[in-house]
Amino acid sequence: MQLSSDQDLRKLYKKIEDDINRKIFSQTNSLSFIKMTGTAIEEHLNHLVGARELTKQWLDCNGLPTRDDIADIAKKIIENEDRLDRLDDAFYAVLMNIKASRRQMAVLALDLDEISGSFPPEVDIKLAER
Repeated sequence: MQLSSDQDLRKLYKKIEDDINRKIFSQTNSLSFIKMTGTAIEEHLNHLVGARELTKQWLDCNGLPTRDDIADIAKKIIENEDRLDRLDDAFYAVLMNIKASRRQMAVLALDLDEISGSFPPEVDIKLAER
């Protein structure tokens, strides 16, 4: 899948390059100028690639994170925030269920007290023995 997106990017860059070349040619009417510009851009891009590789090697040698490492950490933080939000929601739902159950228990306790008050005294003693 990554290969497909890389190929798509290459096609896009090639199309952009062709469009720029046509515009330059229409302005300058000089194929040699386009070739020199292309060569200069290629050298610049090669320099950028070299600088990035050198920077990555330096970071690796010094045990420092690269841009990709930081991006991976950021993705993990976002994933963990999502998990934490889901756990927080679930915990809140459980707390609300516990609160509702406690209210029901309180109502039941009052009802039991009310019902047990209507029993004759000998039934109260037998209930207390259980």
